[in-house]
Amino acid sequence: MLLNKWKLIIIFIQTINQSICVDLNNITENDVDKLQMEYRNMNHVILVEHPYYIKSHDGENFCPVPYSHPVDYTEVPYEGIEIIDKSLKDVVSNCVAEKKYKLAYTIFMNAIESMAYTYMYRFCEFARAMNKRGAEISFYLKLFSDELTELIPIINREWISPEPYECILDVYKKYEKKNNKYKFKRKNENYRNDLLNCMKLIKDKLNFLKEPHEISMKYMSTRQLKNYHDLNNQVIRDHLTLEQFALGYKDITGDKYQSYCTRCKREHIGTTYEIYIFAQCGHGWCCEWCSRQLTECPVCHQDIKSFQELNIRTSVSIVTEKYWNLQTRCAIDRRKVRCVRCRSHIIDDDDHSNRHIMIPCGHGWYCSKCIKEKKCSLCPREITDKLCVNLKKKNEEIY
Repeated sequence: MLLNKWKLIIIFIQTINQSICVDLNNITENDVDKLQMEYRNMNHVILVEHPYYIKSHDGENFCPVPYSHPVDYTEVPYEGIEIIDKSLKDVVSNCVAEKKYKLAYTIFMNAIESMAYTYMYRFCEFARAMNKRGAEISFYLKLFSDELTELIPIINREWISPEPYECILDVYKKYEKKNNKYKFKRKNENYRNDLLNCMKLIKDKLNFLKEPHEISMKYMSTRQLKNYHDLNNQVIRDHLTLEQFALGYKDITGDKYQSYCTRCKREHIGTTYEIYIFAQCGHGWCCEWCSRQLTECPVCHQDIKSFQELNIRTSVSIVTEKYWNLQTRCAIDRRKVRCVRCRSHIIDDDDHSNRHIMIPCGHGWYCSKCIKEKKCSLCPREITDKLCVNLKKKNEEIY
């Protein structure tokens, strides 16, 4: 009896471990089942007709994929599957019954994306309306920050574009010193326009899910605005939550420019748990096993003095109290990377890298200006050195 229990435990552990990696080019029924279990509260939302998430061309219907990284396909056909006014659970079940696992996974991801973006859009709309009335927003910004604490890991975990929330974070970082604790007691057109620019990033992806309240904030009183904002917080809290048993980190493969160990070419090591950079040249990367075998850099052929493990983190600003800086899925991202200290975009040119890390902790990325600081902003370890990481492209394979 005891042996049978141990077998069940081992099977459960293996099942959980299998959920770590999802290949976007080969979605399985198991991947779909795991996604439904991880986001149980999303299963009963109702999907509605939507011009972005339900596209038609050449006489066929398609769903766009939500991933922020380039994959082999940008949309998935969904002929024969009814979506409008159906629950997400029923739509996914019908897809699975017809073995359209990629379609089921895509629709579920689109529902997550639309709900997260709709919530962010409504906050920006609320913030603009409050500022127009000269009403203080600091308390409600704190509530929004708490919700982002839960949403940002989900967005990054599932490869959904971080651009909307990064835009909002940048707005509030910009006005952090200009306004006393974000009170915004006076109308500020520049602030309102900056929020409007964030709203424009996501306006095409709003309201894929049927909700009981779609009301214009234009003529609401300050009290009505606050009540409406509380309701929006409740909607996102009740639906888009990651189950406690689910791993906060997911290794997703299927990137068109997937990177591998520079030596063995077999190990995918896009995750920052396993990346080793060559010092002192700063090239990379390789897996842990090959770091014990290499003596010279495969890129520039310089002697390798040592290996530095990367510990790259996602930068945030207004989300500070409960949010642990999320470890990024891949050290090289197709989107612009940001400095973890100042949040400025780090833009590499063709001949020079501006990405830096602290040694020995391996934290980054730091921009060329912030790397000059004597302390790491992410940990208390004493800094002994700094390293400029030279990530090079060669035949579309990243080193």
